Amino acid sequence: MSKGGLPVLVNVSQDWANIVRDRRSDLGLTQADLARRIGRARQWVVRFESGHAGSASVDSLMAVLNALDLYAEVDTAEDETDSDPMFMDVVDPWDEPRAQP
Repeated sequence: MSKGGLPVLVNVSQDWANIVRDRRSDLGLTQADLARRIGRARQWVVRFESGHAGSASVDSLMAVLNALDLYAEVDTAEDETDSDPMFMDVVDPWDEPRAQP
């Protein structure tokens, strides 16, 4: 997530709510203005900005970001692994081959 050229880390839905509310306010938009821009009801924006962003669809979130001229970048740690043993043998075909021990 980037706001004003600076990256912002988003961990929980309340982070989304704060970013959207602050950016909307910075742009001088009301909740009704934002709702019209994304084709949703004002009450939807109220709920989103109240911390219920986690229930928003990806399409709705992207519409909000586009309307506020924000963008999101998904970044996962390279050392992040799935701890579920069921998937330990699954190999991503796009990964470099690993040396066998």
